[in-house]
Amino acid sequence: MPKARLVPDKITYSAAISACEKGGQWQQALNLLSLMPEARVVPNEITYNAAISACEKGGQWQLALNLLSLMPEAKVVPDEISYNAAISACEKGGQWQLALNLLSLMPDARVGPNEITYNAAISACEEASQWQLALNLLSLMPEARVVPNEITYNAAINVCERSQQLERGLQLLWESKERVDSLSVAYFPWALARLSVHDPDIISAAFDEVALKLSASQLAPQELSIIAWAFGMLGINNPTLLQALVIQAVPQLQSFTMGDLLKLAWGSAASGVDVELFMAIQNEVTARLEQVDLHHFSELSRNAFLQETLGLLWASNFAGCCSNKLLASARLVIRQAGASMDRAHGPSSLPAYESFGELPCTEADLWQPDGKPQIILDLPDRLAIFKPPGWEVHSQHTDLQLSSFLQATLGKHFAIVHDEEHQCGFLHRLDLPSSGLVLAAKTYEAYYDLKVQLNAGEIARDYVILCHGWVRPSLKDIKAKVYWRGLLPTIAGDQGKPSWTRLKVTAHAWHRSTALSLVAVRIATGRRHQIRSHFSHVGHPTVCDGKYTADATFQSDQDLCARNFLHRYRLTFKDLAGKDHEVMMPVPADLMISLQRVTARDIQSAETIRDWVDGNSLRSWQDYTPLILDFGQKQADTL
Repeated sequence: MPKARLVPDKITYSAAISACEKGGQWQQALNLLSLMPEARVVPNEITYNAAISACEKGGQWQLALNLLSLMPEAKVVPDEISYNAAISACEKGGQWQLALNLLSLMPDARVGPNEITYNAAISACEEASQWQLALNLLSLMPEARVVPNEITYNAAINVCERSQQLERGLQLLWESKERVDSLSVAYFPWALARLSVHDPDIISAAFDEVALKLSASQLAPQELSIIAWAFGMLGINNPTLLQALVIQAVPQLQSFTMGDLLKLAWGSAASGVDVELFMAIQNEVTARLEQVDLHHFSELSRNAFLQETLGLLWASNFAGCCSNKLLASARLVIRQAGASMDRAHGPSSLPAYESFGELPCTEADLWQPDGKPQIILDLPDRLAIFKPPGWEVHSQHTDLQLSSFLQATLGKHFAIVHDEEHQCGFLHRLDLPSSGLVLAAKTYEAYYDLKVQLNAGEIARDYVILCHGWVRPSLKDIKAKVYWRGLLPTIAGDQGKPSWTRLKVTAHAWHRSTALSLVAVRIATGRRHQIRSHFSHVGHPTVCDGKYTADATFQSDQDLCARNFLHRYRLTFKDLAGKDHEVMMPVPADLMISLQRVTARDIQSAETIRDWVDGNSLRSWQDYTPLILDFGQKQADTL
């Protein structure tokens, strides 16, 4: 503009700041605001509102509140948009107390809250599970002459679900039907899935309405994606309805956001794979990956894009139709993003070794199951660690944290191990009472490289468990869906996230009068407590599991085993150069002693149990021979 002899004014700056806000460039937005005094341009409420909104989108709640506090000094009066943006920034930053405090200050500032204000404040209550406060805010809206809308009830139902107040959430759902004039066609299916409603009549009525709308009008991408997600979560089996959704979705895929594409793919993978839909989604995502430049993304937008791409890889792999082109494009973009993060964190985040050979590491001491974690394989940018029972990978629910061990071992040389947003470098978790191998990355590039492998099904995770009952050797897969809330046990059944546990029954035994099975397991998905909940679901809970057995069973099991008999004994993965690595870890001494206490049912079982006790014949899950029952055993099991 100066070259064109044009003088920027407050409208110019406000528009430019707003453009930066919409593009997720909060630093550029604040830089423009800081340049205005030098240019002798006085900012107004529109300028500040755009800058606060930029901070909100960038997750910078402290800066948003600072700008709001500076407005009176600049003789600019905050309006409802200013407060809405600031409250929304607090909501996204998990600062629910500050969000509610801002709402309470609005009357003194002679600013009337609107539905956007209340929606943001109610959403802020979700992270802290403050359902009473959320419902109180909802009840206050009529007094403030503010009419709740679909977004209001959406936020309130989210808070109730997060707080495990499912009945109250369902009450809100029926209330919204009476109080809101027009609800989107996706609203009811979404709410039913969110609240895990099992009533078949209610579910059927909701999807009958969806079918009617699909046949009568064109639905927007966001609605189609939410319906597909609800379809998968509720375990709906309706090929006709799914096909109607596909017919509407495929021609519109270019208009879908990455998040919408993820919900669409996830829902299809969970409820019934449509190959045409998956091919179309993968082609669209591949085209975007080939054109994307993540350098122009804000940190929040970049991280969201990476997670959505990884989710699309997972859905495609779970559906059994992940294309090589999608995988190659995703691997390239995601690894480049990781390398860029390493450069941003400085030289200490880059591998200090010239080659990708294996480094010296400590040999695990199997006779100290309650001892410290040990590094089993140490590569320049990734490593495999043995987690003893009683240690948590990363969540701060106990003093024994694997993340603290890794930080103490590696020091400050690798930034990612101190980055909680990236799980301190850990690729997956292992339940607190369980033992076994865990993968961790030392660099962001390695972390994202392994994330691609994990979501594309390229990492093998093999376990051995001892469970109750004589499991039928013919049982090869458990595909029950799972869901969980808070610290409550995971529920396996016909609703929730798709999950797949593969198993081979290798031995039958008993301890006193209790029948037992030794089972080799490979997981195709990695859900919370997946193995434990799946085996409990089929009537064979793991030994000494206080969450998934009756208390009497748990107490009785402790005579055999002092902790949950679940051990991850094998991991396979690739390094950055594509070389395969296999890490195996025999069962620790406490589990060996438990196996020595059981009595084998037959010769094959005796040999298998002896092999696990000796620890000399560990192999891939797929190489184990399932137990073969003789005719008499089959007859006995049938009876």
